[in-house]
Amino acid sequence: MEQMIGMEEYVDTLVYPVCVLGTCWDINWVKQQLWLERVCGYVERQLTGRLFLFQPLSVISKKESSVKIACDFIAQNIYGLIDRFPHCLVVTNDSAMSTALMKKQINTYIVSAPPEEKTDSKTFLEKARHESDRLVKHCIALWL
Repeated sequence: MEQMIGMEEYVDTLVYPVCVLGTCWDINWVKQQLWLERVCGYVERQLTGRLFLFQPLSVISKKESSVKIACDFIAQNIYGLIDRFPHCLVVTNDSAMSTALMKKQINTYIVSAPPEEKTDSKTFLEKARHESDRLVKHCIALWL
């Protein structure tokens, strides 16, 4: 906590992971979450001291109304934090969520689909690092 308080004046970017999932709980459901969390975690490590990784949010989407309700909730959180974090980015796996948030003037990034490999494989982790490199470039572009 002391370390975070010491870095407070430099941390100006909020990354908010939002994973939209179907109602069928299976291995792909879990894989989507792990993928998003792993990618965002790598970004946090690469941009330590500049970026704050918000608690991931999982949205169970039965219908389009679920995305709208979640979008309103996310927007409320972002608007409440914008004074503290001038650069806010929602990282999601869902294009409908991204579109809805962009209509509310919220920056978004859509992660690629998780790879076919098992989540504990070296290849899965390497691909997550590659995706995080793309996301890091996107964050840096927000600062320019």
